[in-house]
Amino acid sequence: MNTTKLLICAVAATAAFSAVKAQGQNLTATLNGISPGLTLQGTWNDGGFVYDYPAGVMNYTDVATDTDFSAFCVEPLQDISYGETLTYQIQSPLSLANSDTIARLVGGYLTSSGSDQDAAAVQWAIWEVTTEALLSASLFDGTIRIIEPASEGTAFLANQYLANVKNYTPVSLTYLRNDGRQDVVTWNVVPEPASAGLAALSGLLLLRRRRQR
Repeated sequence: MNTTKLLICAVAATAAFSAVKAQGQNLTATLNGISPGLTLQGTWNDGGFVYDYPAGVMNYTDVATDTDFSAFCVEPLQDISYGETLTYQIQSPLSLANSDTIARLVGGYLTSSGSDQDAAAVQWAIWEVTTEALLSASLFDGTIRIIEPASEGTAFLANQYLANVKNYTPVSLTYLRNDGRQDVVTWNVVPEPASAGLAALSGLLLLRRRRQR
């Protein structure tokens, strides 16, 4: 029994330490490409600059662990290149504006067919949320918009994601921030600090209950 208590205590202490330390830690990762996704003509600055933007799921490799993870961009006005290795600061998603809406959009994507169009539509919807004044969220007008007529279906789908966002279950996100390149959110790498803290609290409560018996 004493050994069990000591093991539980050790796990709880480790989780608590991770919760404190995770935020502000660095993660170095290489951007391998975007897939699934589509390249669509659009603008991020109300038509001031029109470009064919690749949009969809960003595929990274964590350099330290050589494991792959997926992400969506949340800072379109910054640059990034395929094959580029970046060092990100791990941040709580709560420090990102409209984090709940972004988490729900990602949740909507994860319950979709995962097609190229779904991935591109959710990415543009996230750009709309992070960059546009959301008085009327639409990818057909405003600062952020898809302007190529052939891409009208993707813009319409992005608007559907935005209109139905409250119906999607939010996922647990980790916010990866880089001062000079695109910031991203991921849902399958490094535990979000609050989750680690919850695990630590659960372990401590279990230990306390066993002591009271």
